[in-house]
Amino acid sequence: MHQTDIEILFRDHAPAVHAAVYRLTLNRAAAEDATQEAFVRLLTRPPHDESNIVAWLKRVAVNCAIDALRRGNRQKDLGDFEAEAHERPDTSDTTLSDELTGALTRLKADHRAAVLAVDRDGMSYQDAAELLGVHLNKLKTDLLRGRRALHDLLKDSVLAGNAGRRD
Repeated sequence: MHQTDIEILFRDHAPAVHAAVYRLTLNRAAAEDATQEAFVRLLTRPPHDESNIVAWLKRVAVNCAIDALRRGNRQKDLGDFEAEAHERPDTSDTTLSDELTGALTRLKADHRAAVLAVDRDGMSYQDAAELLGVHLNKLKTDLLRGRRALHDLLKDSVLAGNAGRRD
């Protein structure tokens, strides 16, 4: 693959790769880093099968983002999670409320990616599993656990219709 071909791919497909990674990270800078890493890998270690290069780029970028999130999670003291000052995710290109965005940032990366791909973006289970580079059963497990965690996080919220309600 020539550099010109990669430049054309970048121009045409970087926004889609970035969007796929952003669903996982909810962080513009992290999504940009993972997108850039995917295109660097395309230059340095291209796939053997170039028939679906865009899907390959998305999978590489998502894997880079998951690796970065896992490295970051290992370094955090999870007991202090709520007290930690987080960068506000950029939600300008989404319709997520602040409350939902806050809950999503507290989910494990794999769970968040599954929930957003299937529930927000309307992807089929198979398409979401392919995008995230996981087995279909893992996607289903992550989706179930992510939905349960969101339910627990939002059960007393306005989104659940329970704010201010006394049982």
